[in-house]
Amino acid sequence: MTSSASRGFTLIELMITIAVLAIGSALAYPAFSGAMRSNRVATTTNGLIAAFNLARSEAIRSNHQGGVCPSSDGATCEGTDWSVGFMAYEDVDSSSTFSAGDRVLRYFEGNPTMVLTGTASEGGGGIEQITFQRTGRIVEAAQVDVRVNDCEEGQPYRNLLFVGPTGQTRMEKPQCD
Repeated sequence: MTSSASRGFTLIELMITIAVLAIGSALAYPAFSGAMRSNRVATTTNGLIAAFNLARSEAIRSNHQGGVCPSSDGATCEGTDWSVGFMAYEDVDSSSTFSAGDRVLRYFEGNPTMVLTGTASEGGGGIEQITFQRTGRIVEAAQVDVRVNDCEEGQPYRNLLFVGPTGQTRMEKPQCD
């Protein structure tokens, strides 16, 4: 009595397995890319909220001013493009700007797929930083628009952060335009 045990796969079995895997991947990709975009927006939004809360709490704790500004290197404030990254700092000399002698509390690296725009709540225009006073209040109310670079109309890949006069941060989730 001889027994013939087969070992391995036949070419047909392998081709059917690969075809099923390809079809499953093609069906899952759109949902996965949507989840990735949503996670990018959530991560960037959470980073901004953390930076605002850190600068505000440090201003209250240390009795100095604190701030958050755009920064690509974590050592200097740079213009009004918040997409390059941002940093929270302690304004030791209370100059309402980041200068020599001020202490960087934390740097948040930018993400090239994200677009962050900071504007003053009154009068519009780009903002270079958000400064918290010793009491935790801010100098000027502001908002930061966080969105994915290729924001598709009607998709929830956008968050608006409002920093009010009291220094509290509030978030809204409008649809992309």
